[in-house]
Amino acid sequence: MSRPRSSDPAKPLTFSMPGSLHTRLNNHISFEMSRSAWISAAIKSKLIGESNAMSLSNYPTRELIASLSSREEIDDTMKALLIGMLNA
Repeated sequence: MSRPRSSDPAKPLTFSMPGSLHTRLNNHISFEMSRSAWISAAIKSKLIGESNAMSLSNYPTRELIASLSSREEIDDTMKALLIGMLNA
């Protein structure tokens, strides 16, 4: 009996990378590790990180206020309010 097919089959990819990065990758992974699995995990990690970074709810309020108060578009009155909220 054959095994069931994957619900998310792998797709072969071909891409280029700088030789120095290829060398670093080869030095990083062990002989027993799968390069494809490592690269897939790195891509997933990057994509998850970017989607989390886009969500403002993941940042502490103090960090958001500090970031806003340092922007050039914020006038002095708004900066004073934000800094007041930050110090509260």
